[in-house]
Amino acid sequence: MFDIWIYFGLSVAAFILMLVLHAFLVMCEISMVKFRYRKPSEEQLSDIKELPGLAKLIDNSDQTGRVVRFSKTLCTVANGLLLVPLVINFFILLGEKEFPNSWLIVLPTFVLAVSVHFFFAEIFPRGLAMRDASIAIRRSYRVLLFFQFLTLPFMLFLRVLKRNLYRRMGVDVDDELNPLDVDIQIRAMGGDSSQISATLRKIVNRTLQMHELVVHDILLPRSQVVIYDLNLGIEENLELMKSAGHTRFPLCRGDLDQCLGLIHIKDIFCFSDLATEADLMKLKREVSIFPLEMPLEEVLERMLRAKFHMALAVDNFGGIVGVITLESVLEELVGEIQDEFDTEEKQIVPIGDDQFRISGLTLIHDIEEALEIEINSEEVSTFGGLITRELGHIPQCGERLSCHEMDITVYEVDDRRVIAALVGVAGSRP
Repeated sequence: MFDIWIYFGLSVAAFILMLVLHAFLVMCEISMVKFRYRKPSEEQLSDIKELPGLAKLIDNSDQTGRVVRFSKTLCTVANGLLLVPLVINFFILLGEKEFPNSWLIVLPTFVLAVSVHFFFAEIFPRGLAMRDASIAIRRSYRVLLFFQFLTLPFMLFLRVLKRNLYRRMGVDVDDELNPLDVDIQIRAMGGDSSQISATLRKIVNRTLQMHELVVHDILLPRSQVVIYDLNLGIEENLELMKSAGHTRFPLCRGDLDQCLGLIHIKDIFCFSDLATEADLMKLKREVSIFPLEMPLEEVLERMLRAKFHMALAVDNFGGIVGVITLESVLEELVGEIQDEFDTEEKQIVPIGDDQFRISGLTLIHDIEEALEIEINSEEVSTFGGLITRELGHIPQCGERLSCHEMDITVYEVDDRRVIAALVGVAGSRP
């Protein structure tokens, strides 16, 4: 009987140990999620990264997330296996010679185990990590380092096995999500919350998707940019500015390749005699330049910090290909921004089953989202630019083409661009 008590005590101790290890893993996981979502201060980050091994865990978050997930699974399975000897020894210690019906053992044991595991190994450590991520990760990261060392051979084997399996399934391994990805965590924590309105939830989702966008995705092509041309007279420029209805214009000599800065219409109209008093070279403001592949997150941060509302976009060879505005970046977060001078015309208008009328100025990624298709194009950012590139020339009205799962009929054009086209999806000819 004494041996049974020892065996029972060891089983209980092992069960508790697995719960504690699982709890530390949860603390570490949630702490890292918070670090990805809300960056700690430089002082906090410096103190944390001084701890041996922790800096590598934070920098290699993709690998860390997989170790956490695999280690939590090991702890959960181990607890399940430990329940069997616990239950058997429990009835032996009670002096039972015959065990009751198996369901009378399994059901209460399962409910008790799940309740204990959920509270002590999930809810409680999660709360600790959310209260103070810095302290939580200090107390838990050594457990993760231990599991990283312990599971290294298994992780290497599983990585090879996973790659072979994904390759047979036709799945790109690089498309697999990081288990610590903030997108998944935020949607899981706030997706069903009644405290978050539909509008706010949409903004949050747009914010989380923003890291996938670059300057190229919101570019206004140079053919659509209205400039203040120093080679023209001031009256002619004012007519162009009036027709455009904007407040800021690139100040150029001839075209965007000779951009000298930006001019604001309010700076011009502060003079009573524009022709004689306005010195545009003194009025011009500095213009910022962003490469096409710069992430919008970085663009937004720089424009807000420098108080820029317009910037030029350049290709890999330094050629100016268009402009971006602060408003166009913000529209990726909150949706289309319209003022009292904007028209209500939609850029993508359904006209039948799988058929649409699409403006030539519509951004490529907006078409991908609305039509649920994928357009692999890194050279153009608008629908009109895509059509022109595919054809190799500015099309005529009524010209047709098929590309990227779309059957396109050019509906309206002018001398320089495609104004609108009719589009059929999945082979439905407009």
